[in-house]
Amino acid sequence: MLPSSPRVLAVLAATAALVLAVPSAAQAGHDDSGTDPDNRNQAVKGFSLTANGTSAMNHGKAELERSVITTSWGGGDIEVYDSTYGDTGWHGRTDCTNWNALWTSCDIIRVRLNQSYSKTASQWKSLGCHEFGHTADLGHRYKSTDTDSNSCMRIEIWPTRYDQHDLNAISAGT
Repeated sequence: MLPSSPRVLAVLAATAALVLAVPSAAQAGHDDSGTDPDNRNQAVKGFSLTANGTSAMNHGKAELERSVITTSWGGGDIEVYDSTYGDTGWHGRTDCTNWNALWTSCDIIRVRLNQSYSKTASQWKSLGCHEFGHTADLGHRYKSTDTDSNSCMRIEIWPTRYDQHDLNAISAGT
């Protein structure tokens, strides 16, 4: 039986609101449930990027263009930053910084690229593809779900493109 006193219900409602208000990083299955874009037209803007960050952003944007998502420059939807974030254990991070009023989709998605780790030019492209995949609501892929090792959504290796599975998932909105 669920508690029904007004005080208990108020505490439960406040707790639920706090849980929903915390930005979530894209770290789950192929639908990451953390960065659902608000539409299929995404404006991209980089903020004081290094040459590596610019390369990653340009490649990530180009990979989104291969899907049903169209992109433009100017910002408002996807904000890209790079910095030396330190020995965090992550090369890139994507999260929602502004959910819509109904908490059903993300209006502004932040992509952070960690300059603290040395990467080749190809790895920077892979990182851009991977983090921009999260902006399209793709989650991580693993050996068991990427058996031909060709998805940039794989976390153990550095492919530079979305595979057909990824493109189908973006098209389906998952």
